Amino acid sequence: MSLSQQKQTPFAITAILQGLRLYPAEHPQIQKQLETSVTTLTTLLSGQEKLTIGLVDGTLLLNDIPCLEEVPALQELARHLDRQQLQSIEIFSGIDSQQLLTFCQELPQILGGDFSARLEELGVSAIRATTLEEELEGVEAIYKSALEAVEDVCNDVRLGRIPSSRKAIKTVKGMVKTILDEPYALLAMSMLKDYDNYTFSHSVNVAVIAMSVGKACDLSHQQLYELGLGGLLHDLGKMTIDHRIVAKPGKLSESEIEAMKQHPTNGAKIVADMTQISAQIVDIVNSHHLQYDRTGYPVDNRDRQITPLSDMACIADTYDAMTTMRCYQRPRSPRQALERMKNLSGSQLHPEYLQKFLAYLGPYPVGTLVRLKNGTIGLVCDQNRHEPGSLTLKIIYDFEGRLREEPPIVQLPDDKKIVAEVDPKLKGIKLEDYLP
Repeated sequence: MSLSQQKQTPFAITAILQGLRLYPAEHPQIQKQLETSVTTLTTLLSGQEKLTIGLVDGTLLLNDIPCLEEVPALQELARHLDRQQLQSIEIFSGIDSQQLLTFCQELPQILGGDFSARLEELGVSAIRATTLEEELEGVEAIYKSALEAVEDVCNDVRLGRIPSSRKAIKTVKGMVKTILDEPYALLAMSMLKDYDNYTFSHSVNVAVIAMSVGKACDLSHQQLYELGLGGLLHDLGKMTIDHRIVAKPGKLSESEIEAMKQHPTNGAKIVADMTQISAQIVDIVNSHHLQYDRTGYPVDNRDRQITPLSDMACIADTYDAMTTMRCYQRPRSPRQALERMKNLSGSQLHPEYLQKFLAYLGPYPVGTLVRLKNGTIGLVCDQNRHEPGSLTLKIIYDFEGRLREEPPIVQLPDDKKIVAEVDPKLKGIKLEDYLP
């Protein structure tokens, strides 16, 4: 196939993209263009497996052949691919008008997230999109990358720059995939509190926990992404507050409390200026302290319709705060935190979302130290690995009270063999030595 023939593929797509800016999808002009484009693509696919449009260093590749012409239609498609951080688009036989229309409607709209997963959700099977960046592997690598992403964004704010969203977006995509594939692995990492780097670790933990709330509530892939990115950026506004107030070990004065209450609004303004940030993500940053009964802050948001994702982020923020050591509080265990959160249901916390989150975590959440009937002490490090309600434990102390140097893994079909929760501090156990 010649290069001139291959150019028909991007031309067919950009013709529809341009048409949709002028007419609704049901307009005869759009329908006619769709019919023409599908005919063109079907003809080009005759005798070959797929058509590929790639992007390398700003240059379009058509079936791996560089297209160096500065044609507006080609440049427009290249901008879309770059904006979505796509490495390539592959078109397969079976392409029809509805799939092509859906693809062209979504390409300019989705802000970050996993574009390929979004196409699958919408039933587009004949067009496949691959992302530009390599996927992160392993929960430790993803968690570390998330910490680095938060630190980079915070440093940009300190320097007076509009933060780059690229690393945060890449990291959250990896977090979403892990939450879907290994739901409790990242949740275990969120129990490893870095007290010296509280600002960064808290933001990452809220992102992880929020996505766990979202998974419990059956959110879509795109909603999990937006919830995770909103959680990662939710406290960014604290970079604009006097550090002496943010880091103050004692009780804040009334004026200091009022200053601290500015951080959601300030953070929302910063996040809104970042690239590939949706209105829902800005809303999470702006409203994560609003509370379910809307008695929180900012006061200006109380009568405004906000995204349900903000209520999920509020649950995550509360759970991480309760399970974290602060100068003014001793941390609660996951089990203790959930019992306390039940008392906040219907006031500070959304009752339906909280109930689903409680069911998702179960009576002995990841990170809980327990004593079994046989006297052994183990740490819950995974859940539902084999069947709903099953628990995976690392046995840290045997039945004679001896510390196991290499804790064996034990699978429990349910929690019937557990007799009590154990305080890790009383046993001198550091969770970071055993999780994830």
